[in-house]
Amino acid sequence: MNFVFPWFLLALLSLAIPVIIHLFYFRRFKKVYFSDIRFLKQVQEEKSTIEKLKKRLILASRLLALLFLVLAFVQPFIGNNSAKNKGTSAVCIYVDNSYSMGLKTGGEAALAIAKTKAKEIAKAFAENSKFALLTNDADGTYQRWMQQQDFLAAIDKIELSPNVKTAKEISDKIAALFQVVGVVNKRAFFISDFQKNMLTPFSDSTFTSYFLQIKGDPERNIYIDSCWFEQPIFTINSTNKLIARIRNSGTTNADKIRISVKINDAVKAIDDVSILADGSAMDTFNLSVSQPGWQYGEISFNDYPITFDDKFYFSFNVAAQEKVLSVEDAETPNNVVAIFNNDAHFSVEKANKGQLDYSSLKKYSLLVLNHLTEFSSGLSASLKEYLDNGGNIYIIPSSNANVNSYNAFLSNINAGTYGTLQSKAGEVTNINLNEELFKGVFNQMPKNMEQPKFSKLYPIQVNNQVNEREILSTNAGTPLVAKFDVGKGYIYLQAVPLLNSFSDLAAKAIFAPMIYNTAVYKKNNMPLYYTIGKDNLLEVKNEISNSEAVYKLTNGKYEFIPENRTIGNTILLRVNTTLPTDGLYNIVNNAKTQAVVAFNFDRTESGLRFADNSMLAKIFNQKNQIILDNAQSNLSVAVKHIKDGILLWKVCVILSLIFLLIEVVLLRFWK
Repeated sequence: MNFVFPWFLLALLSLAIPVIIHLFYFRRFKKVYFSDIRFLKQVQEEKSTIEKLKKRLILASRLLALLFLVLAFVQPFIGNNSAKNKGTSAVCIYVDNSYSMGLKTGGEAALAIAKTKAKEIAKAFAENSKFALLTNDADGTYQRWMQQQDFLAAIDKIELSPNVKTAKEISDKIAALFQVVGVVNKRAFFISDFQKNMLTPFSDSTFTSYFLQIKGDPERNIYIDSCWFEQPIFTINSTNKLIARIRNSGTTNADKIRISVKINDAVKAIDDVSILADGSAMDTFNLSVSQPGWQYGEISFNDYPITFDDKFYFSFNVAAQEKVLSVEDAETPNNVVAIFNNDAHFSVEKANKGQLDYSSLKKYSLLVLNHLTEFSSGLSASLKEYLDNGGNIYIIPSSNANVNSYNAFLSNINAGTYGTLQSKAGEVTNINLNEELFKGVFNQMPKNMEQPKFSKLYPIQVNNQVNEREILSTNAGTPLVAKFDVGKGYIYLQAVPLLNSFSDLAAKAIFAPMIYNTAVYKKNNMPLYYTIGKDNLLEVKNEISNSEAVYKLTNGKYEFIPENRTIGNTILLRVNTTLPTDGLYNIVNNAKTQAVVAFNFDRTESGLRFADNSMLAKIFNQKNQIILDNAQSNLSVAVKHIKDGILLWKVCVILSLIFLLIEVVLLRFWK
C-alpha cells in the first residue's frame, strides 16, 4: 500500500485525544442527594463488567473514526509507486478497424464497442494529457498528438477499412510517435479482436502496453482466397479453365453455395459448391472470350452477414496475336518456325541479322537467335535492352559458331557461356518438370520415353554468380538446354545446333512444346489480381513518348495518381494503401486505357481465427504488457485504477462515518 500524501500521517497523533478523554472523563464521580434512604432501593445497580465494556466500545469507535478520517486525507492506494500519475501523460490508442471488426456482439458491431472503450480510456486521463489515435489506415489525420476533445472527435470518424496491420507494425508506429513527445508517462492501448494473423510479438520497454479484446460472435464465412488459369495464355474463342479456391472458416458445413463468374459483366459460368466446416474446395470454370483486349473478371456469391469478401476480382489481357522473330544467317534450319506456323495466336517472322531493325524488337514476345555465326556489337546492345524490358531469347548455336563472339555478349548480361565445340556422345537424363516450360505437357513422365541424344555439343558453362536452371540435364556433365534470369526476361541456351550430325533433339516430342512455351511464359506477366494494403508494384509498357505523361488509376468512381517512375520502356506504378475499395481499375494515360488491374481486400481478415486471453498473455508476456478485462462495464474506472492504483480514500471516509454512527448509538441507546 502507498500514500498520496504520506506527510499527513502526522495527524495520527490526534488519536491521543479520545484516550485522554476516556481516562479522565469516566473517572469522575457524581454526588447524588436523596431525601429519603427509601429511594435507594429503586437505584439499579450497574455491573462493573458491562460498564467497562461499554466504555471500551465507545473509545474504540472514536479511535477508529478518527483513524480513518486521517487516512482519508492521506489517500492510500494499492499499486506500485510507478502507478502514480506524475505529471502529464501521453496516451496512444490503436483501434482496429479491419473488416472483421464489423462482426456484431450483443447486437452491436465490435468496432462501435471499440470506439466507446477508446473514449472511456481517454476520459480516464486528465484533459491536459496528450492523445494520439492509430488505425489500420495510413491517414495523417490520426497519426499525430492532439488534445482530448480533438481526440474524442477523431474517434467518431473511424470507419471499417480493408487494411490490415500486425501488432508489431502498430507498435513501431507507436514508438515513433512517443519519440517526439517529451513526456515520462507513456501508455499505449491496443483495442482489437486480435485475429491470430496479427499476433506478432514485440518488446518495447519505452512505453507500457495494454491489450483489450473486443470481438464479434464468430460466424460462418465463405470466401475465395485465390484463383488462377490452368493455361497461362488466353487466346480468342479457345477454352481455358479458371480454378478458384473457396474456403469455409466456420464451424458448420456450407451446402450448395452458388458461385457465378462474370467476364465483362456477362455471366460465363455458374456452379454450386459445398464446403466442409473449416475446410476448402477447388472449383473449376470453363471460360472463353470472343474479343481481344483487357478482360474484366469477377467471381461472386452471397454469404450474409459477412459480405466484404463475397466478390473476387481478376483481370487478364487477350492478345489478338503475339509475335515471334527468328533471327537468322543465310542458311538456317526451319524447325523453329514450323512450331508456330500452325498456331493462329502466334505470328512468326524471319529476319536476316544483317537487315534487322533493332528498334522493332520490343514488339516480339520471343527472339530465336537461330544458328547465328557471331554477334555484332549493335545486335548485342539491342538484345540486352530487349531483355531488360522483359523479352525472352532462345539461342541455338551455329555449327561454326564464333564462341568468343557469343561469350562476349553472354558475359555482358551475366548469363552462362559456351565452351569450345566438343565431340562427346551422351543423352538427356533428366527433364526438369518443375519448370513452367513443361507445365501441362506431361501429367506424368511416360515410362521408357526415348530421350534426346547428341554426339557433339558446345558445353554450357556456369559460374556461381549466375542464376541458372537446367532444363534438360545430360550425362555429359553439362545441360543440353539451360535457362538464365537476365533483366526482366529469360535467356535460354541450347548446347547443340538443330542438325542431325549434332543431335536428334529437334525430332523428339519434348522439343516443340519446350520452344513454344518459351514464348508463352514471361517473367513480367501481370498478375491476375493484387491485394489492397500490400506494397504493389504495377508494370505497364510505356507507349507514350512524352516524359510528362500522367498515369492514373480509376474505377469510374475513384481516381488517383500513383507514384510512378520510368525504366526503359516500362512504367512502374506503386500502389499500397491508397485504394478506398476493391474492384477493377483502369490504368489511364491521356484518356487511353493502358491496362486493367484487379484489387481485392486482404483475405487474412476472412479467416475469423481469434486469440483468447491465454494466448494473448503468452504472446504479450513482457512486464510492461498488460491484458485488460473486456468485461468491465466502464473502462474509465479500471484504467484509473491501473494509472493511479486503487484509491481507498472514499472507503476511509465511509468507515469513519460508520464508526461515528456506532459511537452515537452506544451513547444514546445503551443506558
